[in-house]
Amino acid sequence: MKILELILENKSEELKAKYGTKFSEEQLKKIIDNVPQKFWDWVAKNFEVMNFESNFQDLVRKLREFDKISSNLPKTDINSYKSVSELSDELQKYANRPRRDYKQVEGGKVVFDDGRFFVVNPQTHQASCYYGKGTKWCTVASSDHQFNYYNTEGKLFYILDRSADSSDPFYKVALLNKFDGNKSFFTATDQQTNIYPAHVGTAKYNEIINQITEYMNSEYSEQIKIFNDKEAAKKEKERQEALRQARILRQMRDDAEERRMENEWALGPDCPEEGLKAHALLDWLVDTSDVSALTNEDRIEIQRLKDEIERLKNQYDNSEEVETDILDEISDLEDELNELEEKIDVYNIIPTGEYYDCTEFEVIDAGLSDRKYAVGTEGEMQSSCEERVDSLIDDIGYGGFSSGFARGFIDDEQVADYARDYLGDDVYQNPEVYLDESERQLSSKQKEEIEILKMRIKRTEVEIERFEELIGDGGDDDSIQDKIDELSELIVEYQDEIDDIENDPDGEFPDDLVEEKVDELVDDVMRDPEGFLNEHGIDWEQFIDKDEFIQGVIDADGFGQTLNSYDGNADEVKIQDQWFYVMRID
Repeated sequence: MKILELILENKSEELKAKYGTKFSEEQLKKIIDNVPQKFWDWVAKNFEVMNFESNFQDLVRKLREFDKISSNLPKTDINSYKSVSELSDELQKYANRPRRDYKQVEGGKVVFDDGRFFVVNPQTHQASCYYGKGTKWCTVASSDHQFNYYNTEGKLFYILDRSADSSDPFYKVALLNKFDGNKSFFTATDQQTNIYPAHVGTAKYNEIINQITEYMNSEYSEQIKIFNDKEAAKKEKERQEALRQARILRQMRDDAEERRMENEWALGPDCPEEGLKAHALLDWLVDTSDVSALTNEDRIEIQRLKDEIERLKNQYDNSEEVETDILDEISDLEDELNELEEKIDVYNIIPTGEYYDCTEFEVIDAGLSDRKYAVGTEGEMQSSCEERVDSLIDDIGYGGFSSGFARGFIDDEQVADYARDYLGDDVYQNPEVYLDESERQLSSKQKEEIEILKMRIKRTEVEIERFEELIGDGGDDDSIQDKIDELSELIVEYQDEIDDIENDPDGEFPDDLVEEKVDELVDDVMRDPEGFLNEHGIDWEQFIDKDEFIQGVIDADGFGQTLNSYDGNADEVKIQDQWFYVMRID
């Protein structure tokens, strides 16, 4: 026996001898088998016999946790703990320890802080991004659009739990507290939740919410008053939405002007794909809409007209008499200028996100602000269509498409594999239904009986030979012959029994015959897979070749009909030897 094993055995015997009167033999064995040896004595001393079975696994879990984190605890020696309860309290304190700290930053109004829960009202997008870091909230995205949108009807509060691990979806919770009193909670993974009060405890939840309510009543009393008046709330929402849209448009114009100043989308080898797509949309708009493109010559002419108008205005202002001809000339030039300024360039086209794998655009300052467009390469259109059809399959199933079309993509091989399992099980379990009884094999018992009968025949034949040798030796030859005849008849009876057994086998059917029958049935299925599915009431949708079906839909409908629910069109535009597909999607 190895030394370690010997030591453990001695220790276990000592434990049994010391605590054999407190615990049963079975309970001591559980302690020895499940608890590290270094904890045996402490467990035996401090663990209560009452409710042993129901509490033991929890104790083992706590000891494992202690073994893992003991170096981080005030008391690192298990023997320093006078009871299981004291150990539990210390482990709980460690679990609830602050894992992170938060500080007040500019734009963040701290509403509540009890050392564990830190509640802040982010009043700026920058503060929202700081406190919401690590979450999937749209209010911490690079754009401030959603943050501004949510703040039109209420205020956001981020409830941050210092003690929770970042893997816990409740370690950060966003509360949208609307001015009308409605509350919506969102976990760090941006899932709306109604269980937050249960998660933090009713008393703590009420404490936090009461503090938030006091803050709202103090800081936003006017807004609350407005939103409690339905008519006033409607007008306020409209006003806030108009302001929000104005902010978005202003930001779009600023971004567009920055690109224009840097000539970021100038056609050439360095033009980014986003710029090429914008040029494709511009060309398409010129061809299909009442839109004119602004050329370099137009820009030169605009500047010339502005300069000329300015010169004429100065001339008019410095003239001592009213010169109506100058005013008429200024008016004519302003008309020309307005007409040119109604034209748009590629920088009026604003990228606003993604439409599946394509790029989504809006057009500003061209009377097209209520429309959205998508532009994509052939590869992007293909992958977008695949995603679109795939999502439709999830929503409506294959049965939501034309049944005849969808059934055309039944995978015959997949049906055959299913049929082999489905029919094969029945053939192997009930072969007598599918095979002739004459095709059975002899059972082991029948084979044994035949062997016995054959042995009897051999013995009888030997006996006949012995009697035949006695004929002519002076004995009673007639009696001997009678005996020989009797034995010969017995051989015939034995052989008849063998024939009867062989003609009526009661063993299993040969595996090769069973497999041949399965192959035969599967061949029948392959000739009419859909008929097999219908006959047996099997859902045909599970046998559709999904990839081929998706491609089949795209081939049948084309990119436009598949992807564009607005008008089903997708037009090709060529920019710098590259083809793009352009769609109006809203």
